[in-house]
Parts: sequence; structure tokens; C-alpha cells
Amino acid sequence: MNRGFPSSCGCGGRITTFTSGTQDNPGRPFYRCETRGEDHLFKWVEEAMLEELEDVLPKVEVHETEIAKMKSEIEELMEVALNNKIEIQKNKTVMKCLVVYACVVSVAFGAYVFY
Repeated sequence: MNRGFPSSCGCGGRITTFTSGTQDNPGRPFYRCETRGEDHLFKWVEEAMLEELEDVLPKVEVHETEIAKMKSEIEELMEVALNNKIEIQKNKTVMKCLVVYACVVSVAFGAYVFY
């Protein structure tokens, strides 16, 4: 028998959801092959739901691990970006100083040449 929510019966018949009217299981939903019969699918909805959850939980745990790794990488990249921003600001300051120095040297050299 297939795990989880059934999509078809082994006979190829369609699956329909019904609600139990028995005294032992009043109002309890179940899946059943529309063909009915002893060799056809019958499955309680909560059993199918439990199987689906059991099958998906390991996948969720893998995704949680991947997300934690990605968060860590993002934090590292944010730190690198901040350090780069600081370095760029320092370089801008150095460049401004060099431009001012070059201007002063040019003016001093021009004054020396003309006098």
C-alpha cells in the first residue's frame, strides 16, 4: 500500500473521501476506492496524514540545516561588506589628501617656475 494520501486504487479506480457513519467511528473521514470491494483501497484520513508528515519531516530538517548555513554565510558576507565599506571610506579620504597634496605641489612648482 502506498504511504500518504492516496491518489488512486491498485485497480486504477478513483479515490473518494467518505465519512464513517458507524457506531465505532462516527464522523471519521476515510478514503475509499469508488469500486469498493475487499481488494480495493480503504484508508483512514488521519493515517494518511500521519504518513505524509512522517515522510516530510526529514526533508524539513534538511532544509532547516541548509537555512542555518545560509544565515551564517549571510552574516559573514554582511561583515565583509561592512569591512569593505570602511575600507572604501578610508581610501576616499586618502585620495582626497593626495589630490590636495598634488594641487599644493603643482601650485608650489608653478610659483617656483614663474619666479
